[in-house]
Amino acid sequence: QKVVLAKEILGNPRLLLLDEPTRGVDVGAKGEIYARLRALAAQGLGILVASSEMPELIGLCDRIVVLRQGRNVAEFIGGVDEHTVLAAANGREA
Repeated sequence: QKVVLAKEILGNPRLLLLDEPTRGVDVGAKGEIYARLRALAAQGLGILVASSEMPELIGLCDRIVVLRQGRNVAEFIGGVDEHTVLAAANGREA
């Protein structure tokens, strides 16, 4: 995953699309990937992450959009807890 990420940023993209960027990666490598993504975002790169790992999303993202059956059902900006996001994903209020 780290090699794929490195290849993707070689061309100086303005937006990086990531699908499950840490799936199958050990804890140490996850930390490295998170640090690199934060650094890239701080430099102005737009990063869109699709992940089923809620702690990963909450820890990395400044905005979380919840999709259910292809529709945007909730959007959270800033701090949000896992329970609230999961409730939105399941069609319930937190």
